[in-house]
Amino acid sequence: MLLIDKAKKEEIDSIHSISQELNIKNAEDKDKGVLLRVIPKEVIEENIENFIVARYDSKVVGFLWFTSKYPKAMLENTILQENIEGCIYSEQIGIKREYEGRGIGRKLYEHLKSLYPENGILVFVNTAPQGNKASFSFHTSLGFRTVGIFHKEYFCGFENFTSNLLKMDKETLFTII
Repeated sequence: MLLIDKAKKEEIDSIHSISQELNIKNAEDKDKGVLLRVIPKEVIEENIENFIVARYDSKVVGFLWFTSKYPKAMLENTILQENIEGCIYSEQIGIKREYEGRGIGRKLYEHLKSLYPENGILVFVNTAPQGNKASFSFHTSLGFRTVGIFHKEYFCGFENFTSNLLKMDKETLFTII
């Protein structure tokens, strides 16, 4: 049975492991989507209240890390097409490969939306030097749309890095399937 809930301290290792497994440097099947960075255990521990996990038969199979707003340091390198004030920022979302395609990512976002019904949600999806078509397709299928472009000459170990900043408006409703 699938359960979506706030993460617990004892789940730090599981979250870290998923972030390692899906990291762009470790993932064997990059076309299914990747994470740009491995989240250090210390960062997970310091921010555990901002992690939502998906548990399948009590095993952590996915997570969503969020913050209250888009990071100021990234905003300096983002060309915005509209206002993003009042939006929650999804730092990372990751689902273990063997659990993909079961609607877990959608359920993680549904849970985040239920915690913050008055806020939009932002996420950024890299487009260069390596695109993340699977992530872009997933997010747009949920109702996210491009509202900005982030570009930095060097970011997360990549030169000439570009990503789309996507937004789900607060009015966007999920259809329960």
